[in-house]
Amino acid sequence: MFEDPYRYIDEKRVQVEKLSADKLALSKEAALKSMVLLKNQNEVLPLKADQKIAFIGPLVKDKRNVIGSWSAAGDWKYATDIWQALETKYGANKFLFAKGCNLVQDKGMIEKLNRDGAMLTLDPKSSQDLISEAVETAKQSDVVVAVLGEPFIMTGEAASRSEIGLFSNQMDLLKALKQTGKPIVLVLMNGRPMTLEWENANLNAILETWFAGTKAGDAIVDTLFGTANPSGKLSITFPRNVGQIPIYYNAKSTGRPFTPNEKFHSQYLDVPNTPLFPFGYGLSYTNFEYSDVSLSSPTLRPDQTLAITATIKNTGRVTGVETAQLYVRDFVGSITRPVKELKGFEKVELKPGESKIVTFKLTSDDLPFYDSDLKYVAEPGEFQVFVGPNSDVSHFSRFVFAK
Repeated sequence: MFEDPYRYIDEKRVQVEKLSADKLALSKEAALKSMVLLKNQNEVLPLKADQKIAFIGPLVKDKRNVIGSWSAAGDWKYATDIWQALETKYGANKFLFAKGCNLVQDKGMIEKLNRDGAMLTLDPKSSQDLISEAVETAKQSDVVVAVLGEPFIMTGEAASRSEIGLFSNQMDLLKALKQTGKPIVLVLMNGRPMTLEWENANLNAILETWFAGTKAGDAIVDTLFGTANPSGKLSITFPRNVGQIPIYYNAKSTGRPFTPNEKFHSQYLDVPNTPLFPFGYGLSYTNFEYSDVSLSSPTLRPDQTLAITATIKNTGRVTGVETAQLYVRDFVGSITRPVKELKGFEKVELKPGESKIVTFKLTSDDLPFYDSDLKYVAEPGEFQVFVGPNSDVSHFSRFVFAK
């Protein structure tokens, strides 16, 4: 790197490789693997091409926001939005569209964000007119796909919000669409966890697409229509509301952990202690069943390897990819230890009815932490092992680490 630091600075190479077919294919693959299916009630997804579908929302025909805030020199003009992808794959005039609302309604917020390059505008139509048009469009459909979220400029540094739900004008749109009685799929574009309690309780499906990049439109359309089966898992925790923050899977236990029907234990009066969507969570268009979790030995020593195996079966009707996750709890330590720590994950593709055994390997190198003297040590004692589809898994096995 230091002997020839400019070896790859070649304008001709840039012209050949920038937006080349293989790079665009990789962009789409990354987008597909990143999407997380948060809800799919009554299998409303995947959509069917012969359905009458209304795509509603300010992000349906939006190229700028899909490439996100960390796009550096990325040129949003080359991005594919959802509507463009729909027309390319299924033809023009196949689907219904209504804008429904502005991405951001507050003029003061728009002015502030535009100073940083947000490129936000207000539609000349009133909010009520936009919603009325969307409702009439929805009434003509079999299913509604609402594409909502945040502007790209609200992700990254200096972009904190005191409330992390959808904006009030977007919620007004969703509630009006709900009144039509049509099934509603919410497609989210955002760069942070959001509070989605109303959406989760009232909408039929939620697909988290983040800011999916240059090929976002193609990847989202393929996922919505089942050409691709979502397999992404959350790398963050989605709280029920901001009052739960900070909330994360590897928190340390309190002196009085939550116990049902006990007053003086750590708990909220108005919501459960659990997040809305835990770390590692993500659904598929199929279902997976975990069984037969076993350990190769009840004891692990410094010179040994402990194998943890589990059987995963695809109990659904389509091929899918599952990411099995291994969590470990150091039950007692010289300082307080987290209730769970992710120690490994294995991705496995399964056909309908197929089962496979996944194997994780633990050694003493996976167990150390910094003690009160800031020494990196693995302390002997009892450990719990959890294998499952996300961090909310509760069934565990035990082993003892002995020096």
